[in-house]
Amino acid sequence: MRRYVHTLVAGALLTALSGCGFGDNDDHEIDFTPPKEEVSEGDVGTEEPQSNIAITEISTGPLDVLEPNSTFRAYYDVHVKGFDDIDVDVHFYLVHAAELDESGETEVEIDEVHKVGALELVSVREGDHTFDIDITVPNDLIGGHYHVVAQIDPHDDHAEDLEDDNHPSVDHEPFSEGEFPFADIQVRVLENHDYKLLGAEFGQEALILDVPDTQDGTSHHHSDLVGFIEADYEGVDLGDSVITAEVMVNGNWVPTHFWNAETQGYEDQILHTFTAGLHDEHIGFDIALDDELLKTIHDGYDAAQEQNLQVRFTLTDTGTNAETITDNNVIEAEIPLYFFSGDEGVSEEEGVAQRGGPQYSVGLANIKLEKSFDKSYGNKSKFSVGVDLNGQLFIVPTGDIGGRVTGEGTVEAYFFNAKNTLFSISYDGSAYVSGFNTGYASEMIIFNNVVFEDEKYTAKYEKSWEKKWEENKVLAKARFTIGPVPMSVEAGVNGSLGFELTVGYNAELYAEGDLFHVDFGAFGRGGIDLALVSAGVQAVLTLIDNTFALESNAGFALVSSGNKNPHIYYGIELKNDLDVISGKFGLYAKTVGVKWCKKWGIPYPCGKKETQYDLWLYQTKSVYNKSWTLYSIEDEIEL
Repeated sequence: MRRYVHTLVAGALLTALSGCGFGDNDDHEIDFTPPKEEVSEGDVGTEEPQSNIAITEISTGPLDVLEPNSTFRAYYDVHVKGFDDIDVDVHFYLVHAAELDESGETEVEIDEVHKVGALELVSVREGDHTFDIDITVPNDLIGGHYHVVAQIDPHDDHAEDLEDDNHPSVDHEPFSEGEFPFADIQVRVLENHDYKLLGAEFGQEALILDVPDTQDGTSHHHSDLVGFIEADYEGVDLGDSVITAEVMVNGNWVPTHFWNAETQGYEDQILHTFTAGLHDEHIGFDIALDDELLKTIHDGYDAAQEQNLQVRFTLTDTGTNAETITDNNVIEAEIPLYFFSGDEGVSEEEGVAQRGGPQYSVGLANIKLEKSFDKSYGNKSKFSVGVDLNGQLFIVPTGDIGGRVTGEGTVEAYFFNAKNTLFSISYDGSAYVSGFNTGYASEMIIFNNVVFEDEKYTAKYEKSWEKKWEENKVLAKARFTIGPVPMSVEAGVNGSLGFELTVGYNAELYAEGDLFHVDFGAFGRGGIDLALVSAGVQAVLTLIDNTFALESNAGFALVSSGNKNPHIYYGIELKNDLDVISGKFGLYAKTVGVKWCKKWGIPYPCGKKETQYDLWLYQTKSVYNKSWTLYSIEDEIEL
């Protein structure tokens, strides 16, 4: 319409000029003085208003067809007269152009309109100014041709001589023929129904497996691979789906199984229901490899070469109206693979790479029994928790007979990519027949600060600790846009932590109890920069609930009821009870904006409208709710 008006004006001007019959020798004076308009009684004068605020132009520059959730930059010119050093709000909308083409002379509300920007211009001086704004295309557009339109001073905070040019209007003559400021964009038309997998991330740097038939002492409730899948959808027909996982073995994809926190068992697939409005689905997984599959992988493993394990995730729609696009339902990932046998003579580099397997040797050589667990859960750009556990029993059966028991646990968290050590504790107890180096030491760190340490060395001892803390700590700050509203968020944890451990030595070295227990939930607070907008945080999120129990003993006996020969008996058991990242954590903003109507192809405000926008950072079930034995073994050796 804008081009049509320009063509008419240009055509009329050309016709008028061509009708003057100018010749080479003509000597005419041309009077360019415009004729005076007759103003009848009641007509509005054409003098420029003495006070006015208006957006005079909106543009984007060249753009390709835009995808949902993509961002583009818009530029807009602001004219201010009669005001100086003012603060004024500006709201931006995407209006579906096809709806305007279908409008007539009757006022009708526009269905496909989206508020995409809400900002405040601060201390604007009188004159003409150019600003820009980054606009994110909403996920719930239907797609096609859209106008980017704006409304300045939407709540009439400033009294102007001319109010009708603050937005597109049928009452403002320059706008009534479609000459209001707007920019055009094209958005890809969305599918009516389509699920898609976007990526998969592992919560560990490598997959470290015990060689077959050496898992004695480990629980079948083990975790080999943990991580999360990102998924999204298009359309409104949402429902149930299933996700399966396979690993590549000798050129073939072999299925594996997932831990199900609700049934407390392993299953062949994950059941997942997509949530309307949640376009960033977080689907956690906890995969265990069964004995047969483990043996097959080991048969093809070459320790002399670096190897990766390939993993493939497949989503299948189980709804009645199944999707037709399925090539985006498969995602592949890979992770470095190592096997650990506990053999002696392993280099330091290999030992670091293979950390996590039980280590032991028998006979009169030193005995070292150890098990580690190091996994991370969640998305570091939002919330992620890493758990690093270690328990060890070390026995010296010759020379200065004795032993050492250690245990340690660390919980680290990422909030908006900021790393924090929530909690760390270590215990180290030792006993030797000679009495040297016999004693204990313990230390606790909370939020990078040492809050507790205790040590004592003596010929014999017994000590019990029972400590508890209630903590509330802000850990990170970030900035998000919720719908059109910019919001500053600070997040942290609240909850309790502590340990209850008894250790001692009197012919037997022992340590038993909960080395630590942590129970943290995530909280958040939000602040906004705009008036007439309210915002906040909605959170019921278990960040971590974890108990790590340590029970170890080593007895140095000349005789006992079951053995009349001098011997050492020993045992170690490490148990863990873990629940990580379950619940909801989101942000919301409420704005008082306008309702948009259309008439004669012109969009214009026709009332007020309150809109709530939600941004869910997490909305997930716990797949990591598990109690299992990391390691358990007991035996004795004769001296």
